[in-house]
Amino acid sequence: YAKFFKMLKMGLPVGAVQNALKKEGKDPDIINMDPDKSYSSQVKDVEQDVGPPLKDDPEYSKYFKMLKMGIPMGAVQNAMIKDGKDPEIINLDPEKSFSSQQKSKSNHAPKKSTKPTGPKLARKRLHWNKIDESKLHEDSFWNQAKDQTSLQLVGLDFDNEEFSSLFTASLNKAAAPKNEDPEAKKQKANQKVQLIDGRRRMNGSILLKKFKVDSKVLAKQVDNMENIAADANEIRGLMQLLPTKDESLALRSYLPPADAPEEVIEESIEKLGECEQYMAVMLDVPDAKEKFQAMLFRTEFDSQAVDIRDGAKLLILACDSVISSERFRKLLLYALKLGNALNTGGANEEVTAITLDSLLKLAEAKAFDRRTSVLHYLVSIVLKNDEDVLKVSEDFIPLRAAERVAMDMLSQQLKEMSRGIESVKDIVMRNLSETVAPDDEILEEELLAITAMGRFSLSAASKIQSLSNEFDNARDNFANLLQFFGEDQSMTPEAFFSTINTFVSMFDETHKDLIRKQEAKERNMRIDEKRKLREQETAAKKINF
Repeated sequence: YAKFFKMLKMGLPVGAVQNALKKEGKDPDIINMDPDKSYSSQVKDVEQDVGPPLKDDPEYSKYFKMLKMGIPMGAVQNAMIKDGKDPEIINLDPEKSFSSQQKSKSNHAPKKSTKPTGPKLARKRLHWNKIDESKLHEDSFWNQAKDQTSLQLVGLDFDNEEFSSLFTASLNKAAAPKNEDPEAKKQKANQKVQLIDGRRRMNGSILLKKFKVDSKVLAKQVDNMENIAADANEIRGLMQLLPTKDESLALRSYLPPADAPEEVIEESIEKLGECEQYMAVMLDVPDAKEKFQAMLFRTEFDSQAVDIRDGAKLLILACDSVISSERFRKLLLYALKLGNALNTGGANEEVTAITLDSLLKLAEAKAFDRRTSVLHYLVSIVLKNDEDVLKVSEDFIPLRAAERVAMDMLSQQLKEMSRGIESVKDIVMRNLSETVAPDDEILEEELLAITAMGRFSLSAASKIQSLSNEFDNARDNFANLLQFFGEDQSMTPEAFFSTINTFVSMFDETHKDLIRKQEAKERNMRIDEKRKLREQETAAKKINF
């Protein structure tokens, strides 16, 4: 083993020497042994490791699990200090027991005094990409070069002093201080501690830049459920940025204990990135998610109320339009009479009422000429008897918008808003219980009126009651409309108004088709008359000739 220790004395890196040992099939850890003792005497000192690996040791396993979860080393070491453990243990081999590594450490302690004295050196490293030797072909260049001493550094002609001056530096405490570039020093000072996923940190930082307030101020606003200059999506984003269970664990492990001096806690928070700072201050906001939900509910309340009110108004207007349309009632009677004439041939078996979707079948039934539909014939009858009925679409302008009103969804939305108000009241009352002494004589309304969010909940509850009355009125109007036309009470507004809109659209198109056919017929008649006139003139000229 002498040549390997000579390589060390020449200044070669330990890694290079260990690689040389591996190439010759020797244990690379030999280089860490005492060069002044025999190999056999030191091998006898090695004892079998019978203790549990550190990663499975009940006393230390949780810290190695924290590392696996991606929690930074510094945060894990802080957690160990809090628990009264040596933070350096996290740097030991997790596959070996604590006791064996402690023995190994004590056995190797004397080595320091026996090794050649001299300054500790820092070496520049070349971070190249290694090729796994097992993947090399036996005839590859690298395998051929293994035994060629001309390619080994030991035999090369180079200046040791020049090599050392270029690629090594003393680490002695007495060494002169390193003149660090001021810009690099500034960047190092500004470097932030990162504890969360990179993509989540980036998205969170983009969102937080929109709020030109300190994270602590924002946390206080959330704690008090104040109005903040943010839309619903931004509030939802802030709520989603609250720390998860794992992120909370990482933050609490990094931050000093709660009883630490305030300036120490502040300094630790300031070292965090923008997103981590927000998460850190939010850890101290009780019921943060519920408070964000209350703030989100307040932000979306007015738009949701408008949706319900507009939907109710559209339904009422559409119902009134259908019931009050005399043209539509006449059209239904024309359709009923024509259908009875077709189906019974005048026999006393007439139908007295039909469903509105029966009107759609008028376009499907054809005469024996296979061109004229029953709807064409109905339009022609109306054209001859009552042209005003042809303007029925003018009565149904509101029906287009009403067709898109989903009454079931509005009903569900109204219920969710009612539940939302109760949730807001609950979080306000819970928050008040921490600052206001309980008093049986104080009514809930009086307590809620103390805070801005509480006052909103009282106002919103009154508005929801008004919305509920308007919605019930619209639902009753539609139920009366179904009853008026004898339709199934389970029919939805979408289906009802869609049926009428479809029929009226078909009716108008058929009317236009008849007009086009009539115009074409008249045009052909004029052409025929002109042709006959020309023929008569030609015949007269021949007679005169």
